[in-house]
Amino acid sequence: MKTSSCPSIDDFKYIWRRYSLFINKRTRTGKKYLNRNEMWKDRFFTQIIKFAIPTGIVSLIVNIVIECSHSSYITAITDLLAFVSIIIVVLHKKLTIRFKKFFGVTVMMLFSIIKIVTLHSLMCGTVFLLLLSVFVTLLFSKKLAYLSVAVNAMICILFGIALFEGFPVHELELVHDNIPYRWILYSFNFIFSNLVMVSIIIYVISGFEKTILKSENLYIKLRQEVQEKVVKENLLQEAVTHYKSLFFFNPLPMIIYHPTTLRLLYVNKSAIHCYGYNKKEFLDMKVNRLLQCDEEAFRNKVRRDYVHQRDRHYCKNGNPILVDINASNIRLNGSWVRLAIIRDITSEAAYIAAIEKKNKKMKEIAHLQSHVIRNPLSRIMGIIELLQSDPVAAEELDQLLSYLMQSAQELDTVVASIVKRTEEEMKED
Repeated sequence: MKTSSCPSIDDFKYIWRRYSLFINKRTRTGKKYLNRNEMWKDRFFTQIIKFAIPTGIVSLIVNIVIECSHSSYITAITDLLAFVSIIIVVLHKKLTIRFKKFFGVTVMMLFSIIKIVTLHSLMCGTVFLLLLSVFVTLLFSKKLAYLSVAVNAMICILFGIALFEGFPVHELELVHDNIPYRWILYSFNFIFSNLVMVSIIIYVISGFEKTILKSENLYIKLRQEVQEKVVKENLLQEAVTHYKSLFFFNPLPMIIYHPTTLRLLYVNKSAIHCYGYNKKEFLDMKVNRLLQCDEEAFRNKVRRDYVHQRDRHYCKNGNPILVDINASNIRLNGSWVRLAIIRDITSEAAYIAAIEKKNKKMKEIAHLQSHVIRNPLSRIMGIIELLQSDPVAAEELDQLLSYLMQSAQELDTVVASIVKRTEEEMKED
């Protein structure tokens, strides 16, 4: 079977995409636009070139054929040179898009004047001038748009002067019937129509530019709001991560439970290590189980938003521990829950109790030293003082020595008791 050699619609679409990509590369620059108005004008110029080249080629071929058939070779050559020069400049890589615009407008103006002279038709030439004003209005600023109207008016005035001064323009259309004033009327209507058309286009473009400016400001505002929202979300995420770290990796046991159901919601690693329950066991139980009491008794203990108290908790193995608890209500995932920070003070309480017991014994020892030892020592010192002061009879001497021996033995007994207690304390330590 023979396959059809006719190109399909997909082939034309592919060719058009490749052609559009080529025109975009040659008529767009890589500069960063300061505003969107300048950007859309440059893109509009790209669209003009994109559609003008294929339609211009068709129009150029028709014009050349017709002009050559009537031996108007100069007109045909002019059309060809104008078209080729615009194509070469517009598709040149190194030329700026602004230069390409001005070059196209200049060539189009010269082309219009040449058309008036070579075709002997003022109407045909002014149509090109009118189209030129439209392009200038769409591609450049308001000043250049009104300047194009002034240039068109100047061209009409120059042809009018040439007409009244007797220059050889009698072959021109609207002039050969020897009514020169008809050219004045035509020029006036042409300039008026040109000015009105340019003013309307400028009015439409101004509204379009205001809309673009509003949309650009709205876009900037939305982008700023999005950026601020992203920053806030990042900060919020950092805060959430920070507080999660403070909770899950805190060295103190921490639990979160529902204040109504008393169901445990979250526990950290320290709580798991302290009580011996694993995470699943914790989340399957209620907080009152740690105190081994019923729910009502637990609620009676915790009736305020913030609680600082000491209590006795029970581990998984049944061992009691003394804990210091700081509990408060916090907002989590849209609902109020209760956070409890727990500190195991069992060892600390035992240490304090041991210190207090030791202090009590030390007080007892101090009491022995200050009172019990002092009595026999005072008697010994008094007896020695009596022996030194006055001569004593033999009977009194024996009695004093007996008292002295009794006080010394009593002192020895007290010192031995103190030494024994001190040794017992040292052994306990």
